Amino acid sequence: KKRSWIYRIIMPTYKLTYFNARARAEPTRFIFAQSGVPYEDKRIEFKDWPELKPNTPFGVLPVLEIDGKQLGGSIVIARYLGEEFGLAGSNAFENAEISAIADWISEYFTELVKTIFEKDETKKAELQEKFRDEGIKKFNDILEKKVSPEGWLYGNKVTWVDFFFYTVIANILPGYKNALDKYPGLDKVKKNVESLPKIAKWIKERPETQY
Repeated sequence: KKRSWIYRIIMPTYKLTYFNARARAEPTRFIFAQSGVPYEDKRIEFKDWPELKPNTPFGVLPVLEIDGKQLGGSIVIARYLGEEFGLAGSNAFENAEISAIADWISEYFTELVKTIFEKDETKKAELQEKFRDEGIKKFNDILEKKVSPEGWLYGNKVTWVDFFFYTVIANILPGYKNALDKYPGLDKVKKNVESLPKIAKWIKERPETQY
């Protein structure tokens, strides 16, 4: 209690920089929304990226600035904020397990991205077919086993990794409408996230983007 009281008085300033898209920054935006913590949601245009890129920690986005100090990596950012704002486990091992699930989801997202941005149309069609027939099952089979009876990916309450999953599946479903048909647990996770009042408000009010 003492820590939270002090934290409210000396709360850092946060700035999240990403493109004008949901993608890898959206889980972090969900964390801010759910926590009610103010931040600057800086969205850059692709044409401005070459100038900004050399000034980022790893030459990729998103980047989170905490009182001017930069932190790079979508999973690292989400884990840091999740632990800061009470959307994580209760000890170091639980937090490591949550991060392991996030790593798996990140691979899921990477496979999806390949099917979207492949420029060769023949290869793109092959990637989409493989993702539909093999990829979704591969990733969902593992994730389904992680879902708790309460409908969260870790434990009996929402954690930041639920937002990671939601972001990926929300991008998958428009093109693969049956992706959750055989996965009632994951479908429950999706519905649980959408039913959180602060998340529902963010989804309704956030900028409209393609991805």
